[in-house]
Amino acid sequence: MPVDREGEFLIEPAGRSCFNGLIRMSARKFAADKLLWETLGRWKRSSPELDRIQFLKTVPFFDQLSNRQLKTVSDIMFKRTYDIDESIFEEGQPGAALFLILDGKVAIEIRRESRTTRLAVLERGAFFGEMALLDDSPRSANARALERTRTLALYRNDLNGLMHRHARTACQIYRSLAAMIGDRLRSTNELVQMKISTDTPGLE
Repeated sequence: MPVDREGEFLIEPAGRSCFNGLIRMSARKFAADKLLWETLGRWKRSSPELDRIQFLKTVPFFDQLSNRQLKTVSDIMFKRTYDIDESIFEEGQPGAALFLILDGKVAIEIRRESRTTRLAVLERGAFFGEMALLDDSPRSANARALERTRTLALYRNDLNGLMHRHARTACQIYRSLAAMIGDRLRSTNELVQMKISTDTPGLE
């Protein structure tokens, strides 16, 4: 190969053309790889499965579970959309599942004769019907969609099946349920005590 007066190698025209071609090929490959990874990154960030796991992490009922455990729970949940004014379940029906609200609004109501009393309006991130995870006791209220509403349902039978395959995850869910029931019982007891104190003159 020729050298210049400084002892440096000279790139001949043919060699220079080949060298420039390699540079262009490398640049195109880099651009293609960059586009591929950007596309994969967008897919990963917008993956429905990933979105569902991120949603479950915001629900207090599941906040003690790891990402892997949340993935396990997500796999056994069912998604359903309810139209406005559609019933999710009725008072007196056997309980079968816990429901989570992905988006929309749900009214929890009871009916006594011809009168309907609204107990609560639940929105995204709220859950209801959790007692059905314990047994099939009759529902104590009605749940109705106030607008188009998407939900995730965790069925008792599926949770029982999870106990055989992923006992630690299932046990954590039952612990969360027990803690929540305990909190509600304490709150109810405090309300009862306040009511007794109010209705009984002179009672401290």
